[in-house]
Amino acid sequence: MKKNKPILLVGLGAIGSIIFSRLTRNYYQVVGLTSKTGTDKIREKGLRVKLIEDLNPQLHECEVYDILPEKYVFDTCIVTTKSWINEQVIDELFSHLSDNASILLFQNGLKVEDPFLRKSKKWKIFRAITSIAAARNEKNGAIEINTGFTKVGRINDKTSRSNIWISLLTAVGIPVTASKNINREIWLKAIVNCSICPLGAITRLKNGEILADLFLNSLMKKVVEEILMILPENISIDFDEAFELIEQIIQQSANHKCSMLQDVENGRKTEIDSLNGAIVVIAASQEVKVPLNFQLTEIVKKLTEEKYPKELAILDLRKLS
Repeated sequence: MKKNKPILLVGLGAIGSIIFSRLTRNYYQVVGLTSKTGTDKIREKGLRVKLIEDLNPQLHECEVYDILPEKYVFDTCIVTTKSWINEQVIDELFSHLSDNASILLFQNGLKVEDPFLRKSKKWKIFRAITSIAAARNEKNGAIEINTGFTKVGRINDKTSRSNIWISLLTAVGIPVTASKNINREIWLKAIVNCSICPLGAITRLKNGEILADLFLNSLMKKVVEEILMILPENISIDFDEAFELIEQIIQQSANHKCSMLQDVENGRKTEIDSLNGAIVVIAASQEVKVPLNFQLTEIVKKLTEEKYPKELAILDLRKLS
């Protein structure tokens, strides 16, 4: 990937800010697309990012927009927004991506690539499954908590390799490997997120506190068991592998609040529909009951859509079995 050709980075939340900072520090030209509020704040104060290796945060001046200028057409694009906004994002991006653009979705959830696949058959769509942990510490800043692992794989037209993204992410200091079966990685990470995120959002506990709580630990295991019942036929994941990964990720981010909790605390829409909500939909299509995933989805939605008191949400959670 040539450094003199601009990369479009969609979303400058916690993860997006970390990626922007790593790209910019390695002399890649990056154009950011984010919300009107975020654009105004970053233009006014810059983007302040502290990577793991930093003693002090670095302030970046950014070329950032909430609506892209007509002059721009990109060959490469990284999307780090919450997955629920993809339907809206794709309309803004369509005229700004070349016919053969390579798009990397740094997002959580199942089937989040579908809006991109429906819009164009020529785009090369990749998914990045990551355990990078980051947090917003101010409206125009982020702190990297854990570099974790990242796996990248092609969603459509398997003849094209993911070397373009492997080379880029490696060059900017993100540990990454190519996945030969990205759909399996997507499901495995979905199991992790479905187990941790709603419990964090409801209880307001950090990841390590969730694992240490015997009741919540038991709920996580039951979430895993429900999801394993509806895996696609060509994907094999056993309970031990899934729960070992959950424990590993929690231990790496024990003092970290999961992204869904950060969304709840900041009054933002969560990704529950792409996680536990998606599990409910898939299970229904198979005529399989997943009551715990259903109930967790409903509680999180009440928290965010109906401004449900957190005390009542915790009581609802404690009634689950």
